Amino acid sequence: MRRPLKLLVDSCVPAAVTARLRLEGHDVYAAAEHPPDPGDLAILRRARAEARVILTIDSDFGALVFRDGEQRVGLIRLLARKAGDQAIRACELVMRFEAALSAGAFVTDDGDSARVNSPEP
Repeated sequence: MRRPLKLLVDSCVPAAVTARLRLEGHDVYAAAEHPPDPGDLAILRRARAEARVILTIDSDFGALVFRDGEQRVGLIRLLARKAGDQAIRACELVMRFEAALSAGAFVTDDGDSARVNSPEP
């Protein structure tokens, strides 16, 4: 049996995603459940401090890591789609890329496929 991941769901992600991930047994912190929105930098730093993988629709986390030099954490960038479909896809990506995400990979949902940007060794 796979182990649950510690996840941080950005406030731009529908609540259905959080609910589905919790149903799957993951430890989920949802930014939307703790207003006000702390902003991307605070979310990134919290995820790093708590060893959580971020789920977002936002592309700004890449800029924080690659442009601004913030330390990376595992991240899934989801496509905007219906909440129920997004919840299913989020669970698929978490399960499929668990090891890479735990190692700090950025996984980008491309619809039928996904791109993985792994950290350099």
